[in-house]
Amino acid sequence: MHSMYGKFLKRFWAAVVILLLLAAGLVFVFDPFFHYHKPIASLKEVLTKKEYQVPGTLKNFDYDSLIVGSSTAENFNNRWFDEAFGAISVKAIKSSGVTAQLDYYIRLAAEEQKLKYVFYSLDLFALSGDPDTTFPDESMPLYLYDSNPFTDVKYLLNKDVIFEDIPYMIAESFLEDYDEGASYNWAQYHTFSRSEALDNYNRPEGTAQEKTEEEYRPDIDGNVDILEKMVREDPDTIFYIFYPPYSLLWWDNMIRSGQLDQSLYAAEASMERLLPYENVKLYYFQNEEDVILDLDLYMDPIHFSEDINHWMVEEMAQDQYRITLEDYRQELEKMEQIVERIRRDYDGLTAE
Repeated sequence: MHSMYGKFLKRFWAAVVILLLLAAGLVFVFDPFFHYHKPIASLKEVLTKKEYQVPGTLKNFDYDSLIVGSSTAENFNNRWFDEAFGAISVKAIKSSGVTAQLDYYIRLAAEEQKLKYVFYSLDLFALSGDPDTTFPDESMPLYLYDSNPFTDVKYLLNKDVIFEDIPYMIAESFLEDYDEGASYNWAQYHTFSRSEALDNYNRPEGTAQEKTEEEYRPDIDGNVDILEKMVREDPDTIFYIFYPPYSLLWWDNMIRSGQLDQSLYAAEASMERLLPYENVKLYYFQNEEDVILDLDLYMDPIHFSEDINHWMVEEMAQDQYRITLEDYRQELEKMEQIVERIRRDYDGLTAE
C-alpha cells in the first residue's frame, strides 16, 4: 500500500514539474512582455501594456530613437517619426510620468543602444513633480525591471500571461490587422468632442490663491536639472523636446486651482536652461489657438486626438513651431495673453 502511494506521489510530482516546465517554456518562447527577446517568427510587436512591456522593448528591440512622454504621447505612430526623421523608434511611456520616471527609461535605453534621436513630449505637470521620485516603485511589476532571475517565476508561471497575454499576442499577430507602429495607442477607443471634453472636466469651484515661488520653484528647478543633465551627458543624441497643446479647459483649471504661475514658470525655466544646448531643438505647440480653443479635438482637458499627434510630428519635421533663445519669451507672452482671454471669455463653460 505504501509502495503504491509512494509511486503515485512520485508520478504526481513528476507531472507537476513537467507541467510547470512546459508553462515556463511557453512563456519564454512567446514572451509577450519581451522580457527575454524580440518577437519570434511571424509574431508581431504587440504593445498594449506599457508598464509591463517598456523595459523589455528597451532592452531587446532594435532601435536608434525614443519617443518619450506621458499618455499624451501614446497616440503617436512610431512610423510617423521613422519616416519623417529617418529613425527606428520605440516608445518609452509612463502614464502621468514625472521627469525622474521618464529619465529612468532614457538611461535604460542609452545602456542598450546608441541613441540618434529622443523625441520628448515635455508635460508641464511633469516638471512640477517630485524630482527625487524613486522609480520603478511598488506600483510597477518589479520582476520585469530587476536583474534577479529568480523573480522571473512571477512572469514564467503567471496564469494571466499564459491564458490572456499569449493568446492575445497570437490573435493580434495573425487574426487582427495590428499596426506595430501604434504601440499603446488608446485613441481608437475614445470619443473626441466638445461635450466629451466638458463632461470629463471637474471644474474647481471658485479660484484658489496662486502658489508662491517658494512652493513650486524647488521642484521645477530640480526637474530641469534632470533634463539638463540628460542632454549634457549625451551630446551626440539630438533631443527634439516639444510642449504638447493642452486645451483651454486645462488652462482654466490652472487659473482656478492657483497653479497658473507654476505652469508658466515650468515652461520658462525649461526653455531658458535647455535652449543653449546645441543638441536640443525645442518646439512649442501650447499657444496654437486653432488647437487649444477647439474642444472637439479633446476627450478631456489634456488628452487630444491622434490627429494632433500627427500634426506635431509633421510640423517638427519641417522645423515649424521651433523656439529659440531670441523668441521664446515672445511665445510665452502670447501664451499668457491667451490665458487671460480664457480667464475673461470662457468663464461660463457648458457642454452645449
